[in-house]
Amino acid sequence: MRKLATIFLLMITFSMVFAGAVFAQEPATVDVAVVDENGNPVDITCNGTDVAVVINASSEVNLYNPFVNVTVDPDTGLEFTPEDAVMFFNGVPYTNENLDFFYWSDSWQSWVWWIGWVDDMDANDFAQLIVPAKVTAIGPITVNGDFFYESIEMQDYVMIDSDSYTIFSVPCNHCHGHPCGATVPMQATGSPLAVAALGLLSIIGGAVYGKLR
Repeated sequence: MRKLATIFLLMITFSMVFAGAVFAQEPATVDVAVVDENGNPVDITCNGTDVAVVINASSEVNLYNPFVNVTVDPDTGLEFTPEDAVMFFNGVPYTNENLDFFYWSDSWQSWVWWIGWVDDMDANDFAQLIVPAKVTAIGPITVNGDFFYESIEMQDYVMIDSDSYTIFSVPCNHCHGHPCGATVPMQATGSPLAVAALGLLSIIGGAVYGKLR
């Protein structure tokens, strides 16, 4: 099951990187999405459904020790599988079996995506986190991502951007006749072009995964 989840994540990753990195217009941006098994953004879903949280971070400036704090409201809304998380840094994949770059932080009281585990971010760098999760609550569920870097001058952490994504979860036995698992067009954090290219890029992602194995 874990291998299947990893394959699914790798298949959708290139389309989501394309959506987040190409259209970034700020000095540094973070984009959050929740997608289904086809890589489509989720609007309404069913309690107990498997989804994936996708976070894109891009920078046009140099960032020392960047990371993203990831919170879920309510905190019981999603059950992450952190050991199956995948990070891409400038297109190079990394896996999280040892909880190296995506883990729960008691000090921050949040999940932390530590981009700096790979390297600092320079101009034109981009990174992506894809982590599988199970929907475990009813009602609106919001995933928040706060993008930080460590400022040597200020000797403190500075938040440079933030984003959030909300899905609505309903009981599974109420899904019949209703659009459970329905999707909506890519939000402003993505692009129509990237969504249109999803099928082709998913095939490319699967081929690259095969070579990596």
